[in-house]
Amino acid sequence: MKKFSSFIIVLLTLISFSSPSLSNEYSQFNLYLTDEDKFRLWGSVYNSGKNAVTDESPDELIYNYTCLFLSINEENLTFSKGAFSRYKKNSEEQFQQRVDYLTDKSFDMSNCSLN
Repeated sequence: MKKFSSFIIVLLTLISFSSPSLSNEYSQFNLYLTDEDKFRLWGSVYNSGKNAVTDESPDELIYNYTCLFLSINEENLTFSKGAFSRYKKNSEEQFQQRVDYLTDKSFDMSNCSLN
């Protein structure tokens, strides 16, 4: 029984010290995704099927869709570089229109640019 109570005390101590560092690291949902992860997420969640983002989607969804795509650094892509480049080239005007639209709606687009 003494070993069990010692184990519980050690476990609770570890949890209490590790929780603040974990919560600080992921506070405000700051996810650390690679560019490949971002492109896969963008393609599977925002750009396919009945849940695809359209001009009629809520502004917050359009913002997430647009900024996620524009945050991808093409140079860091390996397997999906060709698909990303083609989509960006073919949709550049649409993305610029969405950036302009969201800027007019007072969204902070400082980190979302086509350049």
